[in-house]
Amino acid sequence: MKTKEEARRQAYEREREITNTLLRNLRGRWGEVLSALIPGLQAAVDAGHRKKVQCPISDHGGGKRTSSASGNTPHASAPRRRVEPDFRIAKDFDSTGGCHCTCNNEMGNGFRVLMARFGCSFMEAKQMVIDHLGGRITTNHLPPPTPIKTPNKEEIAQQDALIRTRLERTWNTTLSPSDARSEPMRNWFEARGLGSPQGLSNLRFHPALPYVDYDTGEYLGKFPAQVALLQHIDGTPVTVHRTYLSPDGRRKADVPMARKAESHTSDRDPSGAAVHLDRHTHRVLAVGEGLESSIAARRLVEDLGIPMWSTLDANGMRNLILPDWAEILIVFGDRDRAMAGQASSYQLVEAARKTGRRATALLPPFAIPEGEKSIDWNDVVMTMGVEAARAIMQLQQWRSRLKQVLRETERLNSRRQVQA
Repeated sequence: MKTKEEARRQAYEREREITNTLLRNLRGRWGEVLSALIPGLQAAVDAGHRKKVQCPISDHGGGKRTSSASGNTPHASAPRRRVEPDFRIAKDFDSTGGCHCTCNNEMGNGFRVLMARFGCSFMEAKQMVIDHLGGRITTNHLPPPTPIKTPNKEEIAQQDALIRTRLERTWNTTLSPSDARSEPMRNWFEARGLGSPQGLSNLRFHPALPYVDYDTGEYLGKFPAQVALLQHIDGTPVTVHRTYLSPDGRRKADVPMARKAESHTSDRDPSGAAVHLDRHTHRVLAVGEGLESSIAARRLVEDLGIPMWSTLDANGMRNLILPDWAEILIVFGDRDRAMAGQASSYQLVEAARKTGRRATALLPPFAIPEGEKSIDWNDVVMTMGVEAARAIMQLQQWRSRLKQVLRETERLNSRRQVQA
């Protein structure tokens, strides 16, 4: 007679085999399956992994502003012109069903996409797929799946060469923020309440960067752009991120997606990389999400000499690889209605603590404004100004605690040196 433990183990093995069989049979079919189960997902499948569309998983609680009202006052409220697309299928979507979106960082396969969309368990998501297949875990009764193209080494090498040339051309034609021709970038900083861009590393200005609409392939012209360099912890460049600006730089350019990351070569995975706004090392590292939010947070701690890095988005925050010299981590996270910013901030903190580091996350101390999907540290600085923001009790308490920790560790290190 089977014991309860044996029965449980057999049930587990049976479910695992069902899952593995489904995963094998769904290769090349995730598009048709998920599109049938999730209204609106077909648009993402049609767009491909390089293009973002409106998210069929969540409405995110509204849209982030994409242009300012008048462009003349840094604190003027800006109307929402359009909701910037957030959602795209993963590069390996045909094989895994995975997707990317700011509303959820855990959609690495089709089952997790269903879990995110319907708020259900893994077993419920798996049953939805089985029901769609007519109660089967095989797909022999269906038409042949979409062929999955095997990467061709020569094609990859040619594509990498084109990407590398484009990246080098873009970065090599940028200007220093102090250049007279970089006035639009300085105006952008002024409009965001960020002071001067001078002194920031890996952040430059391009006076006329071409813009191509991903959705239509249409060339829309050349625009001023803020260009940021994404790097791994050893300084290896990965790709660039572009923020297209209006001619005077006081608002974003009137284009479908004003913020766009460039492609990267096959040997430069952006996972774990960041924009190193400071090059110097310190026992403490500060990390923010978006560029403007990170720069705003940097203004709040620059008197402490702490280097700041930007991960650009929540997914970058979650996957950031920390340098060995960072003993203490402070994460300036975003506050999102969909909780993606909060979740990624705490995930990074937890990952840092597992390596023996001290780590904490600081979120904006305000509620998300009605009609907006999030609030970040740039919103705080724009609302209060740098000096008033520095006086926030949450920040003051953290600064006091940090100074105490640094003093304690210095005394401990001195004792160790004496004993040695």
